[in-house]
Amino acid sequence: MNVVVVIPTYNERENIRVLLTKLADAFGTKQTYTISYLVVDDTSPDGTATVVKAYQKTHKNVYLISGKKEGLGKAILRGMTEAFEHMHADVVLQIDADLSHDPSVAPRLLEAIEKGATFAVGSRYIPGGAIPENWGLIRKIYSIVGNNIVRFGLWHPNVRDWTGGYRAYTRHFYDTTHREMEQYSGYVFQIAFLHKSIHHGAIVREIPFHFTDRLYGHSKIAPAEYIFNIYRYIALARIEEFIHGSFGKFLVVGGIGFVLNAGILVLLHKAHMSATYANLVGAAVAIFSNYNLNNLWTFRHKKISGAGQYVTKLLHFYATSAFGVIVIQTGTIALGVRLFGDRWYFDFFLLGTAFIMVWNYVIYSKVIWKK
Repeated sequence: MNVVVVIPTYNERENIRVLLTKLADAFGTKQTYTISYLVVDDTSPDGTATVVKAYQKTHKNVYLISGKKEGLGKAILRGMTEAFEHMHADVVLQIDADLSHDPSVAPRLLEAIEKGATFAVGSRYIPGGAIPENWGLIRKIYSIVGNNIVRFGLWHPNVRDWTGGYRAYTRHFYDTTHREMEQYSGYVFQIAFLHKSIHHGAIVREIPFHFTDRLYGHSKIAPAEYIFNIYRYIALARIEEFIHGSFGKFLVVGGIGFVLNAGILVLLHKAHMSATYANLVGAAVAIFSNYNLNNLWTFRHKKISGAGQYVTKLLHFYATSAFGVIVIQTGTIALGVRLFGDRWYFDFFLLGTAFIMVWNYVIYSKVIWKK
């Protein structure tokens, strides 16, 4: 396994040599994979690159690339591109240069990859991990609450640490996401890359470590901008998932079925058919439409194929939908008309439709198009 350790730097002259030495000590003479170190420097004015060049003279597996300062995300992506496309890495191990990430934990991240994980995360928020004890109460609350906003806002509660940059991952996630990742220049890159990797099938394993404050230099994070970008990313990600996810597609298909159902209901009711029976006819047409559109679009990754299976599932679909239509939707109309009169029939139709939506989505995803 060819591993490239990517280390983004900006004004880390005091830390970079210490980090490289500690990493080399941590890995020792590990024989199951080769280790290279890639320092990605944003043209640091403090001479970080000069220190790395001096270190390279006695360490042939240390590499340096420099570029203009465009933000942490751009630097990481630049390092990933160099590592995967030019250094032919199988795995990138990413670590901060400020010594806040314990270098002795790095081999454990790679061990997690060797044992089947495809994305290993150094975690401060699982048993065995920790944030600095000398942080004040407000800063601790800020760190923990902020991370949980991401965790639950994106609704991947099984992953505890979203905002850290201590991680190892396989090439697959670079190949599938690097075009999308070009839009993220700052610290939110860490969140977005992990989130998109999970959507592309990442098997995440968290490894505990103790986070420590930097001894030299200054933090580059701008809290207000960072918080704004986090909320912005979560909001946009949830909207995108809603639109393109199965529930969003289900609502579109349901909307088409609603128009068919409502149109037939109104036409037949005007032709003097009772609202109850008119709704049953409209619902039968809408159910057939919903079945085919859901099969071709909403649940196409679990598409029903073959004539026999198609007919069998269609009958199941009508049976499960019939309960919702007859008991929930039509029952709401019948009860409403009986209690309040026929003039409100369409309002009771809308109310019954709202009730049936939840029932239908659960049944469709868990029964008809179950894995």
